[in-house]
Amino acid sequence: MQFKDVIGNSELKRRLINMAQSRRIGHSIMFVEQDGCGALPMALAFIQYISCQNKVSSEDSCGECPMCQKLSKMMHPDLHIVFPVNATSKSGSDKKPISDHFLTQWRNLVEANPYFLESQLYQQIKIEDKVGTISVAQAKDILTKLSLKSYEGNNKYMLIYLPERMNTEAANRLLKIVEEPSDGTYFIFVTHSPENVLGTIRSRSLMVRVHPVEIPLLSQYLQNKYSLSEQQALSYARSSNGSVGQAIVALQQSSQGVEFLSEAVKMIGCAAKKDLLGLLKNNEQIIEFGRQAQKEFCCYLQQLLRNILMYQNGLERISNATPAEVDAIESLSKVVPKKSIEGWVKAIDKTIFAIESNVNAKIAFCNLSNYLYVG
Repeated sequence: MQFKDVIGNSELKRRLINMAQSRRIGHSIMFVEQDGCGALPMALAFIQYISCQNKVSSEDSCGECPMCQKLSKMMHPDLHIVFPVNATSKSGSDKKPISDHFLTQWRNLVEANPYFLESQLYQQIKIEDKVGTISVAQAKDILTKLSLKSYEGNNKYMLIYLPERMNTEAANRLLKIVEEPSDGTYFIFVTHSPENVLGTIRSRSLMVRVHPVEIPLLSQYLQNKYSLSEQQALSYARSSNGSVGQAIVALQQSSQGVEFLSEAVKMIGCAAKKDLLGLLKNNEQIIEFGRQAQKEFCCYLQQLLRNILMYQNGLERISNATPAEVDAIESLSKVVPKKSIEGWVKAIDKTIFAIESNVNAKIAFCNLSNYLYVG
């Protein structure tokens, strides 16, 4: 991955390049992003730039030397990659899976779309409706790998995608090596929720914010890559809030996205009518989504409510509604009480937390129905 392949964040690229050129690279760097905004490709481009043996320009890696070739394919022996996993139906519940078991699927996913969303990773590695975690077994594997010498006598990189999925025991095992790594060892974290990373690890990392891609730039990218009209591309860019990954998912218009809209409209409509029985009945379909999709549905529901509020306040021109959502939002904006939306969004936040905490889905959504009914 080269910097030229990463969309937007030009100022951040310059900062990273200056950091590498001055040789003042922190031993632990945490890239913070909204899901799908490009922290992973930015981190990979940074690693490749540091390692490149033949920089023909100060602005980027060459992309052709042996180091660049290996790193671009994520097959360099000194690049170690960790991401949340779980036992699959094939591995059995008694197994202790680690990232190495799924590296082929990871590489295929990144090659196809380096801006993938967390949910797409879980789909790729087929962990069904489970939440991915970084376990103690994975922490032990990290310690083992970093105790060995570099294969090629250069730097060693430990790229950890979503450290917030690391359980407390695993995080505590890694704390000492993150605090005092051996020379030439670098931890590169990519996180969506830095507040959920163990505080002692977070405090020892340089925080780097990867901002959402500017709407005009993302719109231009979508026009070029998917042959969209200017109006279509702008609509998808706005609806994604600058997340390339979200824009691509919306563009693909998967059946799940259509189903999310349908179920969200039913839920909001029942809440507006104070139809508790309808809310509870609607839960049955949502529970069938699976745990990760349930979380995505809740995030989608919040976004739809925000767009409804925008329409109610005459701000539809700057809303991020997709063309498929406009009619539903216009209709719901006439029946949803303005004063209820803030409370509903907070109730959905509690539901997301419950889902991430593995609370039974029936209980979580029954509780949400009660909030929507009362609010």
